[in-house]
Amino acid sequence: MEVKEVGESVQKNLMSFLSQKPIWVFWIVYSVLSGIVFGIFYTTIYLMAQRWWIPVVVIIVVGMIWGTVTYTNRPHEAKEKKEQK
Repeated sequence: MEVKEVGESVQKNLMSFLSQKPIWVFWIVYSVLSGIVFGIFYTTIYLMAQRWWIPVVVIIVVGMIWGTVTYTNRPHEAKEKKEQK
């Protein structure tokens, strides 16, 4: 399942949960989700400000994760060449 599919699935499930509900349910869900996102970013900035090397480690880890995801999602040319022969 791709990231786009996961996002669409979450949006569909959340919107179906919020449909036909009063406005106060929407505001509670919105406030909770905003608080969670704020907490994640606040904690990240706090930890990155503690030591100078933490941002370096974070950049390296994000690069490794991004590279791994990109590598696994691309079509492998070697497999395709073997299948064509």
